[in-house]
Amino acid sequence: MKVILTGSTGFIGREVLSQCLAHPVITSIVALTRRELPAHEKLKVTLIEDFTTYPDSIRNDIRDAEACIWTLGKAHMPNNDIARQVSLDYTLTAAQVFQETCQKPFRFIYCSGAAAERDQTKPLWFMQEYRRIRGQVENELLGFAGDHPGFEAHVMRPAMVLAPGMRLHSLVFGLGPSVMLDDLAGAMVELVLKGGKKNIWENADLNRVR
Repeated sequence: MKVILTGSTGFIGREVLSQCLAHPVITSIVALTRRELPAHEKLKVTLIEDFTTYPDSIRNDIRDAEACIWTLGKAHMPNNDIARQVSLDYTLTAAQVFQETCQKPFRFIYCSGAAAERDQTKPLWFMQEYRRIRGQVENELLGFAGDHPGFEAHVMRPAMVLAPGMRLHSLVFGLGPSVMLDDLAGAMVELVLKGGKKNIWENADLNRVR
């Protein structure tokens, strides 16, 4: 199976890349990235400067891919314009390109967050605009999948993601919902390989996938 990855130099993306490299069913990985990655026989690093533009050279690299795990972005952005570009424009442009270019059926696994708000009119107490932007991405991505048979979208909504060795009792926010990093990445890889009946995967679901 050939898989596209984004965000492979980030906290979550690094673990996703590691698990994909280790999985025997995943035979080829295309990492769309602005930075180089360590060489691996399964891995093709495709440098991309602008995630709203996909020239023929990049489309050729991803043409026979069957899935994407999208972890591009950060929990906090410098301003809402950048948040809208990275979260919304980059994601929806990629969905369109993958729909036009890649194998069918195609699975798109999008890593969102538990605080994202899909109800665009709901009053919010903190990070209002950013949470609405993330929720808008979820709405539009799922709507895109609904309009394009053969394009399957899954939205992952993790809460606090804990690195290996972290324990809830050692954290100020220890009483809140959380998921271990390897479990989150494993859940995304599992969905890439097997699909799932749900489109939205809440934090509690992610702890039960594997």
